[in-house]
Amino acid sequence: MSDKILVWIDVGLIQFVVSKMLQNMYDCELFAIYDFNHHIKKSFVNQKSVNYKKEWFYWDHVLNINDNPDINYLKSFEDRYKINLWSITLNDRVFHKYNKFYKFTKNEILSILEKECRFFEKVLDEVNPDFLIIKTTDMHRSHLLEKMCRSKGTKILMLETSRLGFRSVISEEANEIDYLESIQTTDYEITFSELRDNLKKFDRYEQSKTLSGGGFNFSLWGKFKISLYWMIKTFDKEYKMGYDHFGLTRFNAITDRLSAFVKRSYRTRYIDTNLNQKILNEKFVYLPLSVEPERTLAISAPFYMNQLELIKNIAKSLPVDYKLYVKEHMGMKYRHWRPISYYKEIMNLPNVTMIHPRLSTKELLKKCSIVFTVTGSAGLEAAYYGKPSIIFGHTSYDSLPSVHKIKNLEDLPTIIRTCLNEKVNPSDVANLVKIIEKISFDLDLIDMYNKINDSFHGGGFLISNSIKINFLDSFIEKNKAAFEILTNEHIKKIKQHKNFKK
Repeated sequence: MSDKILVWIDVGLIQFVVSKMLQNMYDCELFAIYDFNHHIKKSFVNQKSVNYKKEWFYWDHVLNINDNPDINYLKSFEDRYKINLWSITLNDRVFHKYNKFYKFTKNEILSILEKECRFFEKVLDEVNPDFLIIKTTDMHRSHLLEKMCRSKGTKILMLETSRLGFRSVISEEANEIDYLESIQTTDYEITFSELRDNLKKFDRYEQSKTLSGGGFNFSLWGKFKISLYWMIKTFDKEYKMGYDHFGLTRFNAITDRLSAFVKRSYRTRYIDTNLNQKILNEKFVYLPLSVEPERTLAISAPFYMNQLELIKNIAKSLPVDYKLYVKEHMGMKYRHWRPISYYKEIMNLPNVTMIHPRLSTKELLKKCSIVFTVTGSAGLEAAYYGKPSIIFGHTSYDSLPSVHKIKNLEDLPTIIRTCLNEKVNPSDVANLVKIIEKISFDLDLIDMYNKINDSFHGGGFLISNSIKINFLDSFIEKNKAAFEILTNEHIKKIKQHKNFKK
């Protein structure tokens, strides 16, 4: 019997391409849910590239929001699927603190959730999929579908970047190593210096340089043309019906862009003038801030989204002879940095130093005593330098003995003192790296998304543009080798799940 595979497809388009190639490489029945706005939808309504058994367009099923949600249905839904809907929704960038244009009422949010739950239940009951193909979930709706599938026993094939440079991985859950207990490892002698030398081929700092692509290198004139096109094409009736765009007008869109430019300018000057750009001769622990909004906080660690409070809790927990160094993330530049008041509140803490984003991360890792991170890669990078780490969410490297996950904040002072006296075994780190290398594959996912954004979405500035299917086909052909690797890895993961199920 053919496997039934449900595919969640968004503007990243990669899962559509995988579907297209999968139908010729694996015996399966394909079903699709498109998370497309109406402009892109028009391009896919009559597509013939992929022979889906059935297709649904998400936005056709969640509009017409009302103020009278069925609370009894939602409560029974939570009980059936063991899902806490508020924990998914309150952290979403659309519904809460990151939405600058519209404040949703409680009933509006619950009404949207009700429509989503009923729609996803209908699809899952009809298809009863064996597998769900999806990218790393970053919005509440895809995360909800993922959790529903998991509850019903559907295996998840989630594509994400690995912790090793330009490699990617497909896993049951983000930041998860599937079937870890079955992977054989061999202990061997290695020094931290040798470990870091071996890891140069996976240098994530080099990967970050690709952020300069993906639209950021567009000329000023190019950005102006894209912005003008966006203003003309997207502010129509259908566009504003989607709850993602509630409250958005031409006026507040323009003023927000101008405001962002001004904020970035004077915040940059403040950062350059006031944030420390050197490491002092003192004992310190290190916390790199996470980008906001981002799934690493919102989904991976929903109860640790307030990084400011986290900093205060760490500061309260430190021995008297230690300081906490907090480094801003360079990625916040593209989100016009954080408010100056945010930095001032951190710097007002007497045992905390705010670090400039340009200061070398490697130097901080060499000289610090402990690394703190919510779910970021800094904890693994710390291990390369023989430093223990304290994390607050689930990660793919938390099996390391030197990685300590906080379950109760009151335990933080004790765990910090334990870490200060802890030695990291380089062999443990080397074995984990070998495992991650074994389960991952050579595909630069960030670069692929950049190519897609540049080809179809104005470098990421225009995600509402229509897409010509014949142009998409030529793009696929041009990048055929990479997509074949990606599709074969999906097939390999499907077979792995089926083998372990026996």
